[in-house]
Amino acid sequence: MNSDYDPKAIAQKIDIEELYDLDITIARFILPRLMAYKEHCERTPRLNMPQQEWNEILDKMIYAFDRIACQTEEDTPEYKAYIKAIWNNEEDLAHLKHDAKASLKPIAEGLSLYHKYYRSLWW
Repeated sequence: MNSDYDPKAIAQKIDIEELYDLDITIARFILPRLMAYKEHCERTPRLNMPQQEWNEILDKMIYAFDRIACQTEEDTPEYKAYIKAIWNNEEDLAHLKHDAKASLKPIAEGLSLYHKYYRSLWW
């Protein structure tokens, strides 16, 4: 381990407010770095992967982190309709729940791609 890196010392300096919505804090840290990485990176994770394909993957990651960082991941008409139905005590929620989950798939896909390519974010 790098002797300059002391996670316990860093943890003691973290503002407690960063921890209330840690997912948002992390997304706000990652998002601008992914954007800069995409702008400057000229390599792909695999030798046979075209740069355009890698850029599309990065765009999906960026989209997911942007929606989380801006707290807009649930700002889809489908998700809002589902929440409204819950608040109105509607009984038939299955199709609304399905549509709401489907509207969140691009975010799940971007996070899944981040997980898949996490160790490839270097050049």
